[in-house]
Amino acid sequence: MLKLISLGELRGIMRELREEFYFRRGLEKVPIGEALGRELTEDVRAMEASPRRHTASFDGYALRAEDSRSYPLRVTGRIYAGETGEAVLRKGEAAAIATGAYLPGGTDTVLRLEDARLEGELLYGLPLEPWTKVVMAGSNYKGGEVVLRNGERVRPQEVGILAGLGLEEVTVYKRPRVAVFSTGDEICRGVLRDTNGPMAMAFLREWGCDPVFLGSVPDDLEGLKAKLLEGARYDAVVTSGGVSVGEKDYLLKALGEVGRVILHKVKTRPGKPLAVGIVGDKPVFSLPGKPTGAFVALELGVRSYFLGDLGRPIARAKLGGEIRLSTKDTDAPDTVNILFVLRRDGTAIPMGYEGSPIVLVPRGGLYNVSSIASSLRAAVADGYVVAQRDLKKGEEVEVNLLQG
Repeated sequence: MLKLISLGELRGIMRELREEFYFRRGLEKVPIGEALGRELTEDVRAMEASPRRHTASFDGYALRAEDSRSYPLRVTGRIYAGETGEAVLRKGEAAAIATGAYLPGGTDTVLRLEDARLEGELLYGLPLEPWTKVVMAGSNYKGGEVVLRNGERVRPQEVGILAGLGLEEVTVYKRPRVAVFSTGDEICRGVLRDTNGPMAMAFLREWGCDPVFLGSVPDDLEGLKAKLLEGARYDAVVTSGGVSVGEKDYLLKALGEVGRVILHKVKTRPGKPLAVGIVGDKPVFSLPGKPTGAFVALELGVRSYFLGDLGRPIARAKLGGEIRLSTKDTDAPDTVNILFVLRRDGTAIPMGYEGSPIVLVPRGGLYNVSSIASSLRAAVADGYVVAQRDLKKGEEVEVNLLQG
């Protein structure tokens, strides 16, 4: 078992687990309109070139580029999008053409309508280079070319590509079915409401999974072992709580007795007590019990198993407060600190600090990881900054955006 690993090491392990386990799922065919967010099971090839022929990208006049040195040209007709005729123009001729129409034979460029002057049937304009304002045949893709690849996740633009290829349905992997359960006497007795279970379920749905909640389990070794074995009937398992160093934190022991523990603890604040293991040839991701710690473990660790290396969009902003990190001896030197921030007029305001909706850190105080980890409201933010050193007010930082 690996202990207290870096964030980079965690992502490497998640990448290995994804390669080994993630695509061990059944296949199904779905209409392309239902393929959004699904992963392709095979390469998708084009059966024909796109566009089939050279196509005008502007309204104007189709002509030979070499003829644009010797205006006027005689306009012999008009070509609209959707026409499939095989008109051929001779030297010195041009044809009015609409955007999206196929170029007539013998032409290789389009003079924009706004650059043209027509006197009767005679056309005057600018000198042009070949293929100006033309989408060349096969420039999108050629017949037989691989357009989309096996394992690729379908976005709205890929749905459009599939439609353009003439496909009505596509084969995809079935959605991962993920078992989720929470642990703790305080949850089972109703002393505390369960926030981590619903949050994990929401993350999994956002990632394209089909999560199933198995309920809550008291702090009982045998009960936890039974629930882990029940969860192993699914494609993966996500648990929360019971992975720290408390007297009743039995999850790690249970995981080791019914399977094997791969790692325990990651150098992140919050989110440090993350555990990852295998039960019944299925990956198990055990989150910290503190809610914001669970959020960080899901965001920085578990997310990469389900989405691969898909990162968050990043924006730059000026930090709106002074950040002093803890320098305790127990903190590893490469520990990353997650600072949730709000974006206001180019400024990143740290959550939990003065100026944010909640104040968990007194003015001039150290970053209070325990309070941040316990307050899920701290994660109700526009994004987060990854920090490994003290940060000064006004310093430019990278904000990993949580929306989108």
